[in-house]
Amino acid sequence: MKKVQINILFFFALLVGLMSCLKKDSMNIDPDSDPKNVVEFANSGDNLATAASKYPRFYFDLGTVTLNQAVTVKINVGYSGAESASQDISVNLAFDTAALSLYNNTDGTDYIVPPTSIFKLPMSAVIKKGTRLAQVEMTVTVNSDFDFNKSYAVPLKITSASTGTISNNFGSAIFSFGGRNKYDGIYKVKGKATHSENASYTGPFVDPEVEFTTTGSASVQIESQPVFNLSTGALSALASYPVFTVNADNSVTVTNMNAGGMAPSVSDPTYKNRYDPATKTFYISYSYNASKPRIFYDTCIYVKPR
Repeated sequence: MKKVQINILFFFALLVGLMSCLKKDSMNIDPDSDPKNVVEFANSGDNLATAASKYPRFYFDLGTVTLNQAVTVKINVGYSGAESASQDISVNLAFDTAALSLYNNTDGTDYIVPPTSIFKLPMSAVIKKGTRLAQVEMTVTVNSDFDFNKSYAVPLKITSASTGTISNNFGSAIFSFGGRNKYDGIYKVKGKATHSENASYTGPFVDPEVEFTTTGSASVQIESQPVFNLSTGALSALASYPVFTVNADNSVTVTNMNAGGMAPSVSDPTYKNRYDPATKTFYISYSYNASKPRIFYDTCIYVKPR
């Protein structure tokens, strides 16, 4: 019995000694050598990174914007040390067009750096002592140089940090943005159509909801022209993708981006194409294919944002 007690005491003494050694080792780790002690771009806006891409991509939805409106978005620069920053950390930034080129090639995208008249941002930030995050404010101005048809992105990289190591994975990032004009949204489309070659597409179509997508500061495009197929009883779409441009007097000019490249024309010269801002409604008549016309009368009533 005495021998058993001695063995038990020896075991506990050994266990306590091991725990003391582990505690001593953990307290002696140099914080500056900790692999988590890095400076990096943190989540900003919507994180849309893909598995294929080397770089993270963040997207800022500017919302509904008007001409000459300025919108400020915040780019987050973070510190992931074991504790909050023990001192102010100065971080310097630069543009990384090589990263954007690689991102486009990898993901099959066509992002471009916007004109300098559209955006501005400081190229440095300070992560304050006792914090983990600094925010770089980028101002985007929807001026005459802003092209709603372009995919804009600002590629940035961290070039230096006064404390810590720059992240290998999040030391560069792509910050994309886009906006919508006030006509953009989902509309309920009522009306009728005539088709000179297919009687099934002649008649009324009732209440399909259709996306109107921003193409310019005052123009939107229908995803396709909805038509009710009388023979099948189902809603169909003809190869017509009209663009409605609202003029200063709220009259509407119709252009067409249909698959056949057939230019549109006003189907009824007595009909006034127009937009009613009070009810957010388009009243449109147009046709395409002059030799074998397809004619539409559309009443498009705004339902909700897209």
